[in-house]
Amino acid sequence: MSESDPQPRWREPASLLPLHWGAYRPRLVSGLAAIMIGTACIQLTSAYSLLFLLAGSLIQPAGWAVLPAPIGRRVAVVLPALGFTWLMLGGASFAWCFVVPLAAWLLVRLRPAICYVVLVLPIACGIVLSGVIADYSGSWISFTIGSLVTVAAAWAARGIAVWWSTHAPRSVRSRQSVSPRDGGLD
Repeated sequence: MSESDPQPRWREPASLLPLHWGAYRPRLVSGLAAIMIGTACIQLTSAYSLLFLLAGSLIQPAGWAVLPAPIGRRVAVVLPALGFTWLMLGGASFAWCFVVPLAAWLLVRLRPAICYVVLVLPIACGIVLSGVIADYSGSWISFTIGSLVTVAAAWAARGIAVWWSTHAPRSVRSRQSVSPRDGGLD
């Protein structure tokens, strides 16, 4: 491409990798839905509803497994994301734990390293929530706010990735580009 050619339209890096089964969009949507539903089920757990813990602990890893990404990345995030989701059952004091599922999301979505700056958002949110919500009965509030902050951070990371792809020095961008050598998809 010459200097006068316009930049090509940005595409999700994971959408450029070859898939061994399924199509990109259905796998992305179903994987994300399973991760969110599994996380919500875990957070609905109480002493009277332990089946939610079991269901969420099976559904969330299934979501990570379905996402279109290199298999090594999908496998690497399952236990940390699930473990920190369990920790969030502790209430507002553990709202900072949203940072691990967010980091997992950034890893499987093949975001450049610069995007990981958004991890400060769920950490800051968790610090504020633990100071404001002292009672366990407010856990649903901390989970709702933490979820919204985490989703906003994921979208911010996507915006940073789009910006980075056009504004970063070419030598830095080329080291962070996705190629089929990065790992096959299942």
